[in-house]
Amino acid sequence: MLDIRGLTVTFPGTTTPALRGIDLRLEGAKMVVVGANGSGKTTLIRSILGLVAPSSGSIAVGGTDVRTIRGEPGLSTNLAEVYRLMSLPVRDLVRLFARLKGGDPAEMEGHLRSFELDPALGKRLYELSTGQQKLVGDLFAVSFGPRLVLLDEPFDNVDFGRRRRLVGLLRALPADVLLNTHELELLGSFADWQLGLMFEGQLLGPFSVAELDRLYLTRGEVRGALAVLRSSVGTFSVTRDAGDRPVKSATSLNALVESLA
Repeated sequence: MLDIRGLTVTFPGTTTPALRGIDLRLEGAKMVVVGANGSGKTTLIRSILGLVAPSSGSIAVGGTDVRTIRGEPGLSTNLAEVYRLMSLPVRDLVRLFARLKGGDPAEMEGHLRSFELDPALGKRLYELSTGQQKLVGDLFAVSFGPRLVLLDEPFDNVDFGRRRRLVGLLRALPADVLLNTHELELLGSFADWQLGLMFEGQLLGPFSVAELDRLYLTRGEVRGALAVLRSSVGTFSVTRDAGDRPVKSATSLNALVESLA
């Protein structure tokens, strides 16, 4: 469903790429990408959606270049900017997107009720709390039969109980999923998913979340490494079963890299 080759993005007026040579293929799978804020996670999703133009490389969804896709109902996201384009009450947004995607508004309304968000139906997005806005976007993303779901920090400002419900919904979703987060501690909820590590615009992987306990970050370029990161603070290798620091020991990927720099 998703095929990215050599994707590089450099924003006008800057010299350091926001994304550097990313290769990613996702078909019949779910992947969680972990990286700190500013690592390029959101830019990756915006690029797939066609909201950011690549400096080089290509992105295809369902075999079609994203630069030529128009009205693809199978591509879905939780990015707030997509739903803020029209200042409509959530109820009207639900009806609009259901019509565009050939779905039933009752599906989304049922999700809102199950997350105790049905009062949001009569409000505009800007009238909701930050956590409510995030959840409404998450629920739009998973409704109306998507085939590829792009989720940017879907758990931000979401309380523990609703996080658990959202995890269950995502695990059961019959779609490819690319989920970005800065929270390494969330990985235990997605043991059977693929894993990507993002730092300074580079995407390392895919690995498996199930093998997280076996992954280490090691200084330098190690022969036989699973992946090599060349960053502004040095070169590091992702190794299996032995190395300088276990990946699971860090609170964030940035902290892990900095501890070895």
